[in-house]
Amino acid sequence: MPLPQHWAKPEDFAVLFQYFWHRDFPIDQEIAVGALRIDWTIHVGIIARSIADLMGLVARFERGGRKDAVLRSIDGDEIAIEWEWEGIDGNELKKLKSHKVWTKEKNGKKLKYAVLITYANADNAESDYEKVKHYWEDSNWPLLLIMIESEKDKRFATGLGFKNIRFYLLDSGKGRLLRTVPAVPWNIESSRW
Repeated sequence: MPLPQHWAKPEDFAVLFQYFWHRDFPIDQEIAVGALRIDWTIHVGIIARSIADLMGLVARFERGGRKDAVLRSIDGDEIAIEWEWEGIDGNELKKLKSHKVWTKEKNGKKLKYAVLITYANADNAESDYEKVKHYWEDSNWPLLLIMIESEKDKRFATGLGFKNIRFYLLDSGKGRLLRTVPAVPWNIESSRW
């Protein structure tokens, strides 16, 4: 039985990503500033698994042509996810666009959508978005682009300070901004930070 149309939408993924991103944030402003690239990779992997769990899906890592994660229902692949520290210029978009959907019935099932989680220099974020939008124009499924904007910041071990997270939905050659939120929990009003 396929997932209902209203279930596990990109907007749902965006809300859950924002929540889990902030909930278990691996650094703070003063004491725990040493999170490295691998810590962020693990953080995003845990977020993907947590989202799958709440959506009633199973997370499979390094599957389907080596996607970072694939979220599956009993019927097969539903959501393919890639995340990349180095920005949009790697092969992640190509892997998401050409994903071969696994399904039990081999019936030409399509993904509900793909997700790219990437880091971008705040000064280049808009042009990076436009590049992704152009590349994704003829795709077979929507893309939820989660762009974490950063600036150089020597206070943190990665040399980056996160500014905002932009959530875009790209579909049928069109794109729209779903939301922009602070990337660090201490910049959210009324948070415990």
